Amino acid sequence: MKIIFICTKPITFNTFLRSQADYFIKKGFEIEVACSDSEKLNFKNNLKHKIDFPNKITELFNLIKYIEISRQIKILVKNNPTAIYYLHTPLASHLFRIFTFFRKLKIVYFVHGFRFTSITNPIKAFFFKTIEKILSFQTDILITINNEDYNYAIFNLIKKTSCYKINGVGLDLSKKHFKKKKFLNKKGIKKILVIAAYKKEKGYFDLLKVAEKLRNQKIKIECFGYGNKYKFNSIKVKKKLNNIFFNSFDIDIENKIKKYDILLHLSKREGLPVSVMQSLSEALPVLCYNIRGNNDLIKDKFNGFFVKSHEDVLNKIHYLDLEVKFFNKMRLNAFNSINKDFLKKQINLNIYKIIKNYSKH
Repeated sequence: MKIIFICTKPITFNTFLRSQADYFIKKGFEIEVACSDSEKLNFKNNLKHKIDFPNKITELFNLIKYIEISRQIKILVKNNPTAIYYLHTPLASHLFRIFTFFRKLKIVYFVHGFRFTSITNPIKAFFFKTIEKILSFQTDILITINNEDYNYAIFNLIKKTSCYKINGVGLDLSKKHFKKKKFLNKKGIKKILVIAAYKKEKGYFDLLKVAEKLRNQKIKIECFGYGNKYKFNSIKVKKKLNNIFFNSFDIDIENKIKKYDILLHLSKREGLPVSVMQSLSEALPVLCYNIRGNNDLIKDKFNGFFVKSHEDVLNKIHYLDLEVKFFNKMRLNAFNSINKDFLKKQINLNIYKIIKNYSKH
């Protein structure tokens, strides 16, 4: 049986999906991948397909581009009529199902996070909910990664779509990681970690306000992400902030997390954030908003804090600085929040079982 991964950009596959693909190959599946800039895929000896999904805002309004995308998808489907199409990322998933709507295909949709949440603007939410409702007619299996999306799917999408929930894309942790650790007590907060794409919705404007308030304290904020950091860096320069740093995406970030004291995660929309899982697994408490995905992982005052504003972030940081025993207890709770159910190996097995059972029909 052939499985074709579909995603918008190669970075999604290279960073989050490669492990799944390798696992499926070991289990006997034939794997191919389709995305834009397919030459950048880190996937050797397997067939790659190029679909020119929009990568810039201006491309979203280019009619000619959609005609080309439709042609590329048509060719892919014609050459692989019996394959399982394994969809990732909202844009690629939407366009693939739209352009194949009247084709009888085997489609599995891995929802990294619906484009709407319980706090989304009602008009915007209605628009995206309508799209998902219609496209569920072209979806056999839907895999969600948080409680809010799962509950929405099982109660609102059509009955023919089978829904499942798993713990995201998983973490690369060894068995030794889960053995009881002796944590060295930390005396307050000196280094704050941020892992998020350089986008407005990831909370960078709020983050810059936090940095501005902390400018006279010996606390550094180090950010890691992909995308254009120019507009955020320009604000840093304009306000002469020397306590915040915008770094490029680091593929080795998992080995560096333990050097920090807390994760500051001010994103406004999430699926099940890998950065939060990674940080918890290294005993970093998380300060974040109480939104979908975050509240699947964070328990307020236990392994982190839910904050209401950038001002609230300052209050929580000062509190952890003063209450050192509480801070270190929270660190231990953070570490214990991640168990073996979050391992990539376990998650890959769960997905494999879902797809294997589906492939028999």
